[in-house]
Amino acid sequence: MSVKATSSRHIPALDGLRGIAILLVLVWHVAPPFQSFFPGWSGVDLFFVISGYLITGRLLATKGRPHYLSGFFRNRALRILPLYYAVVIGFLFAVHLFVQQKNLPEFSFYTQHWKSYLLFLQNWPIVFSGLPRNPSLVHLWSLAIEEQFYLVWPLVILLIPSPRAGFRIFAGLVIVIMTARTICYLSDPSSHMANYFNTFFRVDSLITGALLCQIHAAGVKIPVKIARILALALLALIIAGNVGVKSIDLDSPFNGTVGYTLLALLFACVIHLCVMPGSPAIARFFEHPFLRYCGKISYGLYILHYPIIHTVGTKIVYWGITRWPGHDNLAMTLSMTACLLLSFALATLSFRYFESFFLRLKSHPTPSEPAQPGIGGVPPAIS
Repeated sequence: MSVKATSSRHIPALDGLRGIAILLVLVWHVAPPFQSFFPGWSGVDLFFVISGYLITGRLLATKGRPHYLSGFFRNRALRILPLYYAVVIGFLFAVHLFVQQKNLPEFSFYTQHWKSYLLFLQNWPIVFSGLPRNPSLVHLWSLAIEEQFYLVWPLVILLIPSPRAGFRIFAGLVIVIMTARTICYLSDPSSHMANYFNTFFRVDSLITGALLCQIHAAGVKIPVKIARILALALLALIIAGNVGVKSIDLDSPFNGTVGYTLLALLFACVIHLCVMPGSPAIARFFEHPFLRYCGKISYGLYILHYPIIHTVGTKIVYWGITRWPGHDNLAMTLSMTACLLLSFALATLSFRYFESFFLRLKSHPTPSEPAQPGIGGVPPAIS
């Protein structure tokens, strides 16, 4: 399948795959008791791989056309900026207006580094200063990495002479990043969390998606049977690695070194099975209406769910514990359910009445620019 074919049609299974990614993240954040045996953090890595695949496909489909760069950045801005800035600026104003003086130290990270949030650099203060005491906006680190990737990737694609050259270059980059991250981790295991938020150590997942796109663009045939075998082998290797270190944590010795890259390769295999003919059962699963709906509103879900958890959710837990002493699990369950329902409700309203207005503008081409192809209307990976 050529990149032209991929970028000119909508692939419903990828909507469902994005739905799986946001559900992984939601369970990881909303239900902390599951974190010891459920690697929901991997949903972010899945988002990265999907983004690398789709963005590279769109860039290759428009390469050489007028407004190649301006059209790309316009569409990314229309998709990402409105809701992002509405939430970030609203949060910063709320901190300024409503947080009592005695509680301000809890929000000092945001008052000190507010400019980084406006410039999509918020992952770097985490790398150098650690996590904020109040985690309401900490999840936006992944959007910072994506935006930094978007800033340079169109130029990279423009300079790559051919898909086959891109295949070799991107494969080399993935190996270099994985090796550098492994060396850094082994030389200083205490750096594991800083490595997790470091752009240079996390873009291998985005580049893996781009690598798969280059394989398709180059016309390289990967039989579905081979992709299935490779996916199973990678899954077995990932399970063995996590069992070997007795941890599924995102900062474990396995995941903090080679695990992120192996996960990205596994997700690339799944994307390949979704977009290539020959896997009807997999396609039908990811085309389930609920998964596709979750994928459609995934950007709003991702942006909104964590502030909801750490405002509404914590208040519900406190209310439940005081009302039903000794029934902490009941209070936690009530909080989890309320946060999920509220997140879905607000994400639905956001998509229908706010985000859609800006998404419709993407279909209006700039002078000499063609309208966006079918898959071009799909949101970015964390969306």
